[in-house]
Amino acid sequence: MNTTSPTTTEKSARLSCRIRPVVKEQAEAAARLLGQSMTDFAEMALEEKAKTVLAENERIVLSEHAFGEFLAAISGAPESPSQQLLEAVAVYKQHETVVPAKSISEQGHK
Repeated sequence: MNTTSPTTTEKSARLSCRIRPVVKEQAEAAARLLGQSMTDFAEMALEEKAKTVLAENERIVLSEHAFGEFLAAISGAPESPSQQLLEAVAVYKQHETVVPAKSISEQGHK
């Protein structure tokens, strides 16, 4: 039997959501096949999907040709910013609104 419950030193959090009955039935059948509880199966599936989505969105994948073009574009960059760039930065900073990042738990998500 494969169980992946948090160890006694790990904290757990409650997640409550509504799903279509067919999805619940499929998840229950899959959990039974793996010898897992619904909690363990749901945690495993959520973790796998979250890791996949985050990994796909944390990096940019370029072809060799596109990477070569990128390198060529940044290789020709001047060593110091132009006056036009400095002015653009100044304008940006005047209009910039900084919003501190909040964790999901601080945002009140369940």
